[in-house]
Formats: sequence, C-alpha cells, structure tokens
Amino acid sequence: MTTRQPLKKRSIYIVILILLMVIVTACKSDSENIEQGINDLEADTEELNQREEEEGPFIPEGKVQSPFNGKWIPEEDANKRPIALQINNSLAAYPQSGIAQADIIYETLAEGNITRLMAVFHLYDSEKIGPIRSARHYFLDMAANHDAVYMHYGGSPQAYSYIQQTKAPNLDGLSWLDGIVCWRDPERRAIPRMLEHSVYTNQKHLEDGWERRELRKELKENFSSGLEFVKEGEEIIPWGQRADYVTIPFSASYTSSFDFDAETKKYVKYQSGNYHLDEEINGPLMFTNLILQRTKIHLIPGDTEGRREVAVIGSGTGYFISAGRAVAIEWQKASHGTATEYIEKKSGKPIQLNPGKTYIGILPQNLEISFQKKAINQ
Repeated sequence: MTTRQPLKKRSIYIVILILLMVIVTACKSDSENIEQGINDLEADTEELNQREEEEGPFIPEGKVQSPFNGKWIPEEDANKRPIALQINNSLAAYPQSGIAQADIIYETLAEGNITRLMAVFHLYDSEKIGPIRSARHYFLDMAANHDAVYMHYGGSPQAYSYIQQTKAPNLDGLSWLDGIVCWRDPERRAIPRMLEHSVYTNQKHLEDGWERRELRKELKENFSSGLEFVKEGEEIIPWGQRADYVTIPFSASYTSSFDFDAETKKYVKYQSGNYHLDEEINGPLMFTNLILQRTKIHLIPGDTEGRREVAVIGSGTGYFISAGRAVAIEWQKASHGTATEYIEKKSGKPIQLNPGKTYIGILPQNLEISFQKKAINQ
C-alpha cells in the first residue's frame, strides 16, 4: 500500500485559517470566544476537505498531465507522439548528450558486457542528443509501449526483420535519411576508433526526417502508456523496504547505481561508480521513479556476434522504487502493440508513479539487486 501527501493548497488554506483564529483570540479574551474560534476552524477545514473531494485535485488552466512524466503540460501538446532514441552506452562513448531531457530511459544488455539505452522524449529542445547507436529488436517492443517512433543508426539482422514484421515506425540514420535525421560530430569523427560513437541528432533533424517519412504525428486513439501518475503536488510513497541506494550489476564492467537525494526526492544515477553525466547540462542523470523488470535474457543460438534475446513480451517480477522505498511488483506485456502493465504484488493494483522522470531497467531473472550503500567515486 501507499501513502499520499495532501495538496499544497489545502495546507495554505489551513494556515490562513489558523492565523485568523489567532487574531480573533487575541482580540477576545473570554473562553467562549476561544472555543467558538476553534469550532469555526474545524468546520471550515472540514468544508474545505469536502469541497476538494467534490471538485477533485487542482488542475492549472490550459494544462493536462503528461502520460510520460506526469507533469502539467500545455493542452495542445498532450497528443503529440514521442520519439524513442537508441543511445550508445559504451564507456568509450561517454559523456552522452541531451538524454537528461528524456522522460523515460530504458537500459538492458546488448552484446558482451555492454548495456544499451533507449531514451523516450515527448517535449524537448536539446541542441544535441546522442550518440545514436544501431537497433536491437527487443527495443522496438519498448518503444511500442509509448506509441513512439523509433530512431536508430543501422541495426542487427533481427532488428531489421522485426521492423518489417511489426511495421514499426522508425527513422534509420543509416539510410537515405543520413544527414537529415542525424549528423556526425567532427571532433569525435577525427579521433581513432570513435566513428561509431559520433552520430547525433536533435529536434529539428528528427522533425525533418519525420516529415519526409510522412509518419503519424499524433498518439493513437485510446492511447495508454501503462504508467499511472499521481497529480503533481501530491507524493506517493511505496510501502516497502528502504531503497536509499540501489545497485544493478548488469555485468562485471557495467553497473548502474542510484543514490536517493532526500532533498530533491530524486535518484542520482552512477555508471560503474562514477556520475552518469550528460554533457549538455554538465551534470548527472536524475530520476524520480525506478522500475526494475526481471525477464529471460539469453544469447541467440548461432549468432556469431553474441547478440541477445530479451523477452520484453511476457510476464515477470521486479521492483518499483520511489521516494526512498521499494515494493515488489509483477509486470506483463501481452503483445508488441500493447503497453507493459506494472502491478504492485501485495495489493494487486497498478503502481502509481510520482511525477518526474522514470528509469526502467530490464534485468536477467537471477541478477542480484543490492539496496545497500557502497563507496562511490566522485
């Protein structure tokens, strides 16, 4: 179960009423007037609570809640279709650029010990995002969770086959779109063995390619991302174990860690012991919500490059982590085109996220997750 903080406006009303009561009692010395003031305060508070329940939570005029981060956004932007970018997460590619603006970031294993990221953007304006990397077929299922157009630079045979099979909307930089949806950073390109870490994009380039491919720009009818957020101004606290520091050892050389900052109520991300930096903001990635999703991950038989199969469609277990607490969850995704559902194991109800950015880690079933604080380099 979870607990919820009251809305700020209720607190403001109560403070005003208390001040009024103090003024009244200061002017009237007899006990009957003091008692009447307290009774009036209680009655007014009850009336405010009842009115709030009838009217519902405060919604700013002309705003709606984003289905991707739970924040208030302009009503005219609510139906805009997101973009999902395949991000290079090789240590040689660091620092990355622009991904701090993503609403959702997925991470899972690719070949060898390396993880790869997929960053989902709804409303963004970063001048430089990347480096962009080649497609892997299982990321297409993740992009479909959000009805997102999938942007990549090249891809595995399995990815190209799955794009054809699912008719997934995509922008491939390694095609006639090269130079339209992306560009190569000249400084990185000039460095030996950095060519594969030099592809970048931004909103202008993506929208240009989007137009030329004549892809749908609006979210599909009856869209649901599978993510439910409480209203901005409220806070949900998962009723589970402490999770002030979370460690996910994807491999011997790739460990993602998250340190909870009680002041900002966000998790600061570390990659293999160091800040996971975004060059555009000159700071680390930070998330309000963490979803850890266990599933079957294995090498594809006969694949000479050591590529993996990651079961994004199916069901399994995991954790939802926010506000310094973690609860056990179950997840399920019925097909490519349906959204993943996350259910709190104890209550059997869909999890509710706090408004903000979300990290989703897709992990091997038997991977040991640590909630213990360890020494980190800064």
